[in-house]
Amino acid sequence: MKLFKVCLGVLFVVGFGWQCRSQQFTDIRANLTGVAESAARWMDTDRDGDLDILVSGEFYRGNQPGVQTFHYRNMRNDRFVLAQSSGLPQLFRGDIAIGDLDLDGIDDVIMMGETANGTRMTSMFKGIGNGSFAATTVGFMAVRDGSVDLADFDGDGDLDVLVAGESINGPVCLLYRNDRNGRFTLINAGLTGIRRGVARWTDFNLDGRPDVIITGIGSNGNPVTSVFQNTSEGFRQINTGMMNLKNSNLAFGDYDNDGDDDIVLIGETQQGQPRTLFYNNNRRGAFTPVQHPFPNVKDGFADWADMDLDGDLDLLISGQSAQGPVSMVFRNDRNGKFTNINAGIIPLYNSSGEWGDYDLDGDQDILIAGLTSDNQLVTRVYKNQTIEQRAPQRQARTVQTESMWLSDGPSPERSRPVYYFVYSSSYSDLHQNGKKDYYLFISPVKRFSKHYVLQEKYNEVIMDTYPTWGRIDQGNIVQNGFAIKSEADKSRERVINEYRSKGFKLIEVNW
Repeated sequence: MKLFKVCLGVLFVVGFGWQCRSQQFTDIRANLTGVAESAARWMDTDRDGDLDILVSGEFYRGNQPGVQTFHYRNMRNDRFVLAQSSGLPQLFRGDIAIGDLDLDGIDDVIMMGETANGTRMTSMFKGIGNGSFAATTVGFMAVRDGSVDLADFDGDGDLDVLVAGESINGPVCLLYRNDRNGRFTLINAGLTGIRRGVARWTDFNLDGRPDVIITGIGSNGNPVTSVFQNTSEGFRQINTGMMNLKNSNLAFGDYDNDGDDDIVLIGETQQGQPRTLFYNNNRRGAFTPVQHPFPNVKDGFADWADMDLDGDLDLLISGQSAQGPVSMVFRNDRNGKFTNINAGIIPLYNSSGEWGDYDLDGDQDILIAGLTSDNQLVTRVYKNQTIEQRAPQRQARTVQTESMWLSDGPSPERSRPVYYFVYSSSYSDLHQNGKKDYYLFISPVKRFSKHYVLQEKYNEVIMDTYPTWGRIDQGNIVQNGFAIKSEADKSRERVINEYRSKGFKLIEVNW
């Protein structure tokens, strides 16, 4: 069973203890079709253990415009091949959400946006597990210029759907409860409708209920940024003091390792000025502005990941600044300090993308799509070259040391992380005695053939021990993978020490 962690774009971090070079990102020249008004996502569509690409948007073949959803299969060795048929619709001005909506163990897809003939749609497509998808009769409010996001808002163990964007009747933000067996019920949640923005789930106050943050253009044409707290009586709008922005986007990440999601908000003011705002989450409904070196951008995206494997989250940010398009990576130097590493990512606006370890070498690579300053359409994959390659003989020794839970060995073309542990944090009434406290749940180090095996085992064991896990899980789940067991053990110990220093109680999730 996949829980709330699946829906929040949960951080998947893998790390090695080897010596790190200065940070470099290299365009692998994957020969992907460039798109604008795009949605670009990593997804293991065929469940072969590596990340494939879904990217939808407007493209040009010669001088002829078109709209298409491109599905690229990861063939490894930096090769991606366009799948001839995936069963997904051809859309632009939209978004893609990924999660196991029907609880069959295979991720499904919800896509929203506009077709080439101007028809809007928001529909679910069932994952088959072999790289293809089947259309379903499940449909939601048809919108464009917005977002779709998944979370278990009611704690019943299945994923519910949040849809925001411009319908034919104006901006909406709608919540659909998953009643299983292909049935979804529209809930009167009272959320503010927006267009040219997003609505995302995040449990900002760590009470076990995913809340909603909305940003974009409201029905009156003015910029909006609103937070709705998920309570036992429904959703309640709270005053956070965040700036109202339009043509906007959000990125959640625990940059200071205190257990809660902090926020980067990008967009533009009512006067058209691009702004990037950084807010520290104090868990009580207030978000404190943090000084930062990030460029002010609109019409783009941001995403957090530990790209240099030092235990904290770094930021990828892209969009239109006052000086033109930018795409930058900022290293987290802790204590609120960030450094632009001059990563060499192509400057884009009208952009989308995210981090993901497509080559399974243990560090986070970049998928990005959008427009250049001269309006060229681009979709690229950048390889993260943080980790030095091991000597071949060291790899051979590693494969022979332990075989627990490893059913198939590493790919011979390159090294793969095989020693994993997973951990999560929670502020909750874990023992159902009326008292909340801070807890760190952490697994032992084991060997796995595919990362999702660990995720499923973790959920199985913890739910057996704590039947209320579906209500207390905060979604702040991190998975670390290493090629060497000693380095995995060291990383696990660092995690424990870090959380204990902040007063978290340790709970071992043993199997």
